Amino acid sequence: MQNHISSPTKPSQQRTTVENERLQKALAARERFLCENPHLGEYQTEIDRVLDMSGSEQGRMAVLGTMLQGKLLEMQRELNKLTVTLRETAE
Repeated sequence: MQNHISSPTKPSQQRTTVENERLQKALAARERFLCENPHLGEYQTEIDRVLDMSGSEQGRMAVLGTMLQGKLLEMQRELNKLTVTLRETAE
């Protein structure tokens, strides 16, 4: 008599399923965000384009870090301009 007990799901399969579910939730959240903020769609397209060419996961993280740093510097420049304008207005 054969025993037909189903084998439990392997941990690697469970991890892959959980990772896929997380990815799907993150992608859905991104789409909702972009629908609410359509002016950011062009920037997201640029991010996707650059990440597609970045290769490994480590490369993708490096690219994201560089892109974030660039945006932070851009924001700092704009903040400096605003500070100068406010000082001039207050005088």
